[in-house]
Amino acid sequence: MTLVLLGLNHRTAPVEVRERYSIAPDQLEGLAEKFAAHPEVAEAALIATCNRTEVVVSARDLEQARLALADGFHRRIGDGSAGGEQTFELVGEGVVRHLFRVASSLDSMVVGEAQILGQLKDAYRSAVRAHSCGPVLNRLFQRAFRAAKRVRTETGLGASPVSVARVGVQLAGQIFESFEGKRVLLLGAGEMAESALRGLRDSGARDFTVVNRTVAAARRLAERFGGRAAGLEDLEREIGSADVASCSIAVDRPVLGRELLARALAERHGLPILLVDLGVPRNVDPGVNELRNVYVYDLDDIEAQAERGRERRGAAVPQAERIVSAEVDAFERWRAALPLVPTIRELRERVQQQIEQDLARATRLDASERRRSAEAMTAKILHRPLDRLRREAEEGAGPYYAEAVRSLFGLEEEEEES
Repeated sequence: MTLVLLGLNHRTAPVEVRERYSIAPDQLEGLAEKFAAHPEVAEAALIATCNRTEVVVSARDLEQARLALADGFHRRIGDGSAGGEQTFELVGEGVVRHLFRVASSLDSMVVGEAQILGQLKDAYRSAVRAHSCGPVLNRLFQRAFRAAKRVRTETGLGASPVSVARVGVQLAGQIFESFEGKRVLLLGAGEMAESALRGLRDSGARDFTVVNRTVAAARRLAERFGGRAAGLEDLEREIGSADVASCSIAVDRPVLGRELLARALAERHGLPILLVDLGVPRNVDPGVNELRNVYVYDLDDIEAQAERGRERRGAAVPQAERIVSAEVDAFERWRAALPLVPTIRELRERVQQQIEQDLARATRLDASERRRSAEAMTAKILHRPLDRLRREAEEGAGPYYAEAVRSLFGLEEEEEES
């Protein structure tokens, strides 16, 4: 089996392309199932965040799987209009290193942010529910989670958690010297909205309104921070009275259009409004930038701001990269030994069967005792050769030694006879 990954992210594509390849959380399971249905794809999982859409598969045939991935990525996920030149592909160990770096937030727009690990776990759970996650991807994700845990606990990278939303708040601070007395609108009631709300509160804001499609969710978030809640139908009224809006609601198209904002601005009598768009697809229509007294920051602007903050967190990165490299090596050793599994299983069964036949003559032992004795003898007899076999596999000689063992013990001959 060969690992293959195809995707695009904040490093390869701007937000206007990423939004055309965005995947809603409830689509992950179905898409994973469809990718895994291809005859040359054994396992599949999809990773979807505001900054990346990536498909990883365990392939039976590399070239056929690559073609299936490219076709499925642009036809099932994208709209087919653009993005092909902004995708990237990884194969083999490159996939492992990439996924481990993603889990450890080393590949994030904001290095050290905490949300990505939860999003990766969502991808894994969706693949498990779709029955598209077999032994290779299961091990890959589990080792990625282990790498992330080590980076978080053994380096200073997670000591002061940051997030995309918090960086958005920093950008907002370039427009308003203080948020005291400013009316703040949160569009959306999810994790991103809560992170932005905390950042704004820490910066002095106290007047909050949470607007969401589901009012109950808006109310739960608003009540925790002493704010108000409103439904999406009240958006125009609420945006008209807001000084700052953080937008992170899940939508198919922008909900803050040019005409709506123009009407809201007329009610504000020239007072400026700041919109921080954290959504993919975008919540704010790009045409809004043409309006006077409207300041819009989107994820591409946040990427530029995050790049400056990356330098301050850089001291912990080399140590984190070393941890990732160690975990990649451990996974690759496990993967190199995979071809040995059928041979080891068959050899154990062969030896144990022979021992059980011999012990059957020992009439003093009942069936259960004979079975236990046979298992103990099998483990003892095979311990040294199997340990050597695994070590040779880790050095890349696994297929050669597996073939030698099958020949030495006549395992191939039995298959032909049966």
